Amino acid sequence: MSLPRETDFGTPARESDTPVSLLIDGQPVCVPAGTSIMRAAGQSGCSIPKLCATDSLEPFGSCRLCLVEVEGRKGFPASCTTPVEAGMVVRTQTPKL
Repeated sequence: MSLPRETDFGTPARESDTPVSLLIDGQPVCVPAGTSIMRAAGQSGCSIPKLCATDSLEPFGSCRLCLVEVEGRKGFPASCTTPVEAGMVVRTQTPKL
């Protein structure tokens, strides 16, 4: 007998009645406000590498393995600690990363 595996999206779910729409690797995604980029990507089928992130803990971004590129922002934020924003354009795989 095998137990069903639950997907670990890397950060806890957020409860919100406000939907936020964004693009992740060119795919439209709509998630509750306050959701991390990492969780939004995972729920849309895009896997971002992670080492220190799990649904059972608040994210702290120490491993820096989950860096992404966000259009219009300097640097590369950790996807586990960065909440989604309306209209955000996120890239998870670029030559810069």
